[in-house]
Amino acid sequence: MTSPNPSSQPNVGPSCDRAFSKRTLLKTAVTSLLSLVCASTLFAQAQPASATVRDHLWLFGCPPDGDLDYLENAGVRGGSRMTPVEGAHWLGVPNLLFVTQDNNRPRPQWTEIKWKAKTTMEQWAISFESMKQVNWAAVGSSGGGGLKTVPDIVQIAKRYPNFTGVYLDDFIKDRSKRSDGAYIGKPAMTEEQLKSMREQLVKVSRPMDVWTTIYAYDLDPKHPEYTHCDPPLVESLKHFDVIVLWTWKSADLKDLEKNLERIEAVKPKHTRVALGIYLWDYTGIDENKKADPTYRFGKPTPLDLMDYQCNLGLKWLKEGRVCDLVILGNSHLDIGCPSAPWMRDWVKAHGEEKLNR
Repeated sequence: MTSPNPSSQPNVGPSCDRAFSKRTLLKTAVTSLLSLVCASTLFAQAQPASATVRDHLWLFGCPPDGDLDYLENAGVRGGSRMTPVEGAHWLGVPNLLFVTQDNNRPRPQWTEIKWKAKTTMEQWAISFESMKQVNWAAVGSSGGGGLKTVPDIVQIAKRYPNFTGVYLDDFIKDRSKRSDGAYIGKPAMTEEQLKSMREQLVKVSRPMDVWTTIYAYDLDPKHPEYTHCDPPLVESLKHFDVIVLWTWKSADLKDLEKNLERIEAVKPKHTRVALGIYLWDYTGIDENKKADPTYRFGKPTPLDLMDYQCNLGLKWLKEGRVCDLVILGNSHLDIGCPSAPWMRDWVKAHGEEKLNR
């Protein structure tokens, strides 16, 4: 084979080598810069926005007029018409715990599916679609419901992705007073039922938290309202992801810090604590109404105590000692209760504050 003519070859001398090297380096630098910019953009998109106080606020909601008897005992006539979602939007709260009572608990879906366009449970679920997170109570007020409600909750949760958990309200049921004046009761669900509930929740195919109510007086054996539970309540705590600490009587809010320490001392390590905030003192006495023969008990939570519990809760939320704040409830937002607009203003003032989480 003859050698190629040297004159036909391109100029590959030293000057050309330098020009080629510069072009290569420039191209490499530009490519690296573009890669860095793209990677930074993707990283920024992958990072969730800093959580705000509002993200961790929940409304404890019930069907309209769920507290009618309590309100009438307190001389509040006409009841409430506000629904849970209306209440949440009015307050500016994105998350909902939905709790029913024995008189308004939806019928099992299989009893309605043949004659209703949508079952009662699904009608509620549709109304909740604007909520960020929803927990539906398997155990409702006074400990009603229980394991038999779980299959329907699982079916609804499969179809509505904003359902993120199950709520067990009033976890001590059949509460009664003994002859010696002490209260006794039992868990609303047995150990076997709690395990069965967990097994059924797996069918939703995404994590589903289990929340429950614990009253402050159930942590203090010396409290006159303390309930002796068999088996002991503390044995059930391992089944819960979140415990909501509620102070039933406004007068007991003075012990709020002590009661948080009590629940922290007995709860399992994995279990988080949320703080329940009442707008209404269900058993408090309004001195201005005592002369009314129709008045029995109940009053709005005093505003100084609203300030105390909400600002202490805000402090704990920022410190990570509590995971969420739960406000009760929609039945007290449209009856002229002064704690309701106070709560709304508090949410407006603090809702957008950032949390380090």
